[in-house]
Amino acid sequence: MHRAGVVVGAAGLGNMKNFVAIVETTAGYFIGVLALITVTEAVLRYGFGSHIPDGFVVGQMMQGIAICWGIATATYADRQITVDVFYELAGARTRRVFDVLAYTINFLFMALFGYAMTFKVFDILRAGEISNELRIPLWTGYTLASIGILAAVGTAAIRWWQVMFQRQSEFSR
Repeated sequence: MHRAGVVVGAAGLGNMKNFVAIVETTAGYFIGVLALITVTEAVLRYGFGSHIPDGFVVGQMMQGIAICWGIATATYADRQITVDVFYELAGARTRRVFDVLAYTINFLFMALFGYAMTFKVFDILRAGEISNELRIPLWTGYTLASIGILAAVGTAAIRWWQVMFQRQSEFSR
């Protein structure tokens, strides 16, 4: 497709779709692991009076990771909470301004969030924080969550590109 002096071939669209599919699949796996830990912990605790060593800490890490990767999928799929009253009443040009402004702000916010999250990983790594029972380094969970936010930066960039240069309606997601 040729638009605004930019050529985007079928391979480029395929790569974007593959990236988004990988992000969505990764988020799903982390939610699945979280559900498995939660069910197993409940069965062990209430059925056998036992628990998974560091199950709470691992569950917390999985929840944070799943949330961060979920943000990446929601960013691409436009599943955020929105208020469309003004948008629906606006004309086509005003809607275009709203779209460009909203996706630009979203992309910039995700970029700043990714930057801050990456430095948080280094702070946790330097501090040497570990879990109580299994001595699991907590930076591992923060790293996976940070990668999820960096994936959100990627999905926000894709959506921004689609809105700016492919006019969103011409791109079938």
